[in-house]
Amino acid sequence: MTQKHSHGRLAFVMPAPSAAAFEAFFNHEVRLRWDTLLEAMHVEGGGTHPYAGAISTNRGRGWKGGVTMRTRFLVYDPPRQAAAELLEPTGVFERWAASMRFTDRGDGSCNLIYTYAIQLRPTSLEALFGWAGNMLFAWETRRRFGAMAEYLRAGGGA
Repeated sequence: MTQKHSHGRLAFVMPAPSAAAFEAFFNHEVRLRWDTLLEAMHVEGGGTHPYAGAISTNRGRGWKGGVTMRTRFLVYDPPRQAAAELLEPTGVFERWAASMRFTDRGDGSCNLIYTYAIQLRPTSLEALFGWAGNMLFAWETRRRFGAMAEYLRAGGGA
């Protein structure tokens, strides 16, 4: 039986042009200044930015500290889009994938569209609580991008 993934699409307006917003998210040294989800992250092999094919390791912050995810970047096209997927199951995640698209607006800000798919494990957890996992993930994502917007609003992307 094929498991249905939880999907989501969240839209944000970032108070900076797409180049600054993209840099704030994908420059790993900068991102740790504002990211509410991560305590540590690095690109395997070194560097501050991922690239198509890069593998990054990301360790959660706070109560999420027990979760470390290794992801592979499938697309990395600054400042327009990036996409990544989970390499192997970790924590409660059987699968995770996400993409981000940035488009400039005429007022100096940009649209950020975040699309994701998650599947929990074990299968029984997904069957019973996949909907709740999706709601929690969406809540955390809104919180995280709210923190990114505050960072950019305070001049962090300048």
